[in-house]
Amino acid sequence: MRNLLLFSLVFICLFCACKKDTISLQVNNCVVPTTNRLNTIHFVSPTIGYAAGGIQFSEPTLVKTIDGGISWQSIDLPKSGEQKEIYGLDADINGKIITCGYGGTIFLSNDSASTFSYHQHSSWKELRDVSIRSADSACMVGGTDFDSGHISVVRCDGSGNFQFYQQFNFEFRDIDFIDSLHGYIAGYGAILVTHDGGQHWDFTSAKNDFFVSMCWKNSQEGIAVGYEGSIIKTEDGGQHWKTVRNGNAIITKKIHLLAVERNTNTNLIAVGEKGIALFSKDDGNSWVEIQSFTHQHLRSVYFRDSEHAFICGDNGHIFCVTE
Repeated sequence: MRNLLLFSLVFICLFCACKKDTISLQVNNCVVPTTNRLNTIHFVSPTIGYAAGGIQFSEPTLVKTIDGGISWQSIDLPKSGEQKEIYGLDADINGKIITCGYGGTIFLSNDSASTFSYHQHSSWKELRDVSIRSADSACMVGGTDFDSGHISVVRCDGSGNFQFYQQFNFEFRDIDFIDSLHGYIAGYGAILVTHDGGQHWDFTSAKNDFFVSMCWKNSQEGIAVGYEGSIIKTEDGGQHWKTVRNGNAIITKKIHLLAVERNTNTNLIAVGEKGIALFSKDDGNSWVEIQSFTHQHLRSVYFRDSEHAFICGDNGHIFCVTE
């Protein structure tokens, strides 16, 4: 009887906390010319953006907007190579686009998606994310089954050999270069940092989750989220991490996070499975749950500008979220 009473009190407290810590934001469902899963979204300006995904074994998908996300158009990709799902994408305002995906598939464009070239990574390993490091090179990370990860360098024009130069015994999911020298990688139970453009990678003090996504204010201040629902924050380049949300705590609502992004001010959004979306307006120090607007898995988020965030996910969904 005593245990039943204790359980009831804990349940009531959790229920009230979940109901209290929610916020209502304006959400619009964009019209997108695909029902394939979309894994990543990226804007290079307030008007131009890309989202990518596909079907794992049979089809890469890329869509583009030139009107700030109001409408999206399908982009044709080369049929000459392997047709596999895209997991990661990076792009810049100069027209450079790099994707990476299942089985080591890579698509490159230097003319804002007018044309693409196909490239096959020599390892044929799964590539999860890519970050443009400099004007002529980018870094890619990947891995499978939580116990094997790898880092590669690729030339942005597709020339030369890919440098498959470093392997680890755990999977990587996200890579962010803040500038040509400083970068971070998130993965299974760890976050790594480089200060020399990726020649050497060191462990930060992050631990206790499968870290799947990061966003950075500068080379020192960043937020990372874990698949088990943890949110951690650093202000010293990863030497120390503050646990903002402990996804492993017994009294914490169980959620699975997949992505996090920030705007140019202090707002952040984190998204994940079964439509979970969290919002912070104080630089990631506290979070509230956004009232549910879908039950689809949400896989990526990007701020088009300081006020509009775009979220993509399963079944070709792209949502525009405004505070």
